[in-house]
Amino acid sequence: MRKTIIMTLLLVGCLQVALAQNSIERIRKDYQETKQVIAEMCETYPYEGMPPAFYHLRVLMNLPATGLHEENIRMYFGEMEQDEEAEDYTPYPPHYLKFLTTKYNYAARQFYEEYLYDKNGQLMFIYARTPDIDMSRLHELRLYFDGQKLLRLNVKATPEGMDAEKVKAADFKDIYTGATIPEAYQQSCEQYQAKAKQFLSMFKSIDNTVY
Repeated sequence: MRKTIIMTLLLVGCLQVALAQNSIERIRKDYQETKQVIAEMCETYPYEGMPPAFYHLRVLMNLPATGLHEENIRMYFGEMEQDEEAEDYTPYPPHYLKFLTTKYNYAARQFYEEYLYDKNGQLMFIYARTPDIDMSRLHELRLYFDGQKLLRLNVKATPEGMDAEKVKAADFKDIYTGATIPEAYQQSCEQYQAKAKQFLSMFKSIDNTVY
């Protein structure tokens, strides 16, 4: 009996790991497909590529102590599916935020982030590239979500002392991978999740205003 219970628990555990892995693979596939669509968008359409579908917010301001601050936010959206026979059908269907990128600086430090959402506004993935305060190394954080549940956090970093402008993908080495957030990254991850909600709210406000 005891052996049967242990085997059952092991099978359940393996199944949960497999389901999580499948979810992560689906997120990666969605991410790659989304990036491919964005790469084919062209502002010279119909002469080249696909028609662009994004909002671009550019922020410029002079901040105390750090000087000129510039932030470029791009919000890529899709169209909600509609029933053409429905009474509320419109040729201009409502949009949903699919993918958002933001690139910004504080003094010489350069930051870059990506946020992937599903059609219901649920956060699926966060990528963040951030320099240490002394700019001695760069960190990459990848967070995968299933609804409110964190599936995986992966942290990579460059060796100390590397020139940020010369860093390549191969220079990043694994620091941590797991389904929980270590204390050292807790504050950063909470900030990214809070920003994801703020970005979604901002997109809805802009989308409701421009139409």
